[in-house]
Amino acid sequence: MEGKRIEGNEVYALAMCVSTLLFAPIVVSQPIPTEKSQVEAWFNGIIKLVKERGTILNPELVQAEKEPRIIKVMQGGGGEFDTITKAIESAPSGNAKCVIISIGPGSYKEKIRIERNKPFIT
Repeated sequence: MEGKRIEGNEVYALAMCVSTLLFAPIVVSQPIPTEKSQVEAWFNGIIKLVKERGTILNPELVQAEKEPRIIKVMQGGGGEFDTITKAIESAPSGNAKCVIISIGPGSYKEKIRIERNKPFIT
């Protein structure tokens, strides 16, 4: 018994279809009401859920953002550090607070690496 051989473009098309089905995001949400009078209630319900999610989904992030540390990087002075790498190194390992690195104008030619044991660095 001889089967049909799948060639070039057919393989590509099949691979794209399978990839789309496997990796397509599945969004479970409430559809927007078609009646204008129901839109405000729907919107308020969605906003309420988003506010509640802040403490439910990731309590560590909520705690970290309570007292963020802002580090300023400026070439030629004016900041706490003159390189981004030094600013990252200043965050302690196991950091539990949000660290925001504010980068001043200039050209920074560095390889940036943030270790896994230094979370919450932005």
